[in-house]
Amino acid sequence: MTDKRKKRFNKQAIAVAEIVGEVLAARRLKMRLLHEDVFRQWQKIVGKGLVDKCQPRRIKGHTLYLDVVSSSWAHQLIYMQEEIIHRVNKLAGTLLIASIHCRAVKKRELKVAAAANKSATALPADLVSAAEAEKWQREIAARVKDAELCALLSRMRCHSEIKKRAAARSLR
Repeated sequence: MTDKRKKRFNKQAIAVAEIVGEVLAARRLKMRLLHEDVFRQWQKIVGKGLVDKCQPRRIKGHTLYLDVVSSSWAHQLIYMQEEIIHRVNKLAGTLLIASIHCRAVKKRELKVAAAANKSATALPADLVSAAEAEKWQREIAARVKDAELCALLSRMRCHSEIKKRAAARSLR
């Protein structure tokens, strides 16, 4: 019986980076993280002028579905579509979006969606500083050699820390 126990405990340790790397290598999770980045950085993608006029609803396949305040703004976005697609794909570092589909909604519905999106995924500067994010990225880079995995893990760390601090702030 002690021989079996010794055999069980003498197994080689597996690095966490290997396990997490396999999990993140799953295309579905990787794409979900990229989608979250698009939603979180929407204001950076379209600018302050358009963030009140349109909000991302979902990404399905290579199509970005937007809620827009009016049909005239939906028409205007057709002319801006190539620039938005370029910015989203540049942010993602891969071909994430190939087309945009706009749907006109009532302004109050858009505001509710924007407020929910902002509270859930915004990156308030006062919750996580750039210095903290860089420190975490350096710590992860010291342990993980794969650059893509390192970037994903640091984004996940920032996101979880923001959620934790936002929850603590709301309890005050």
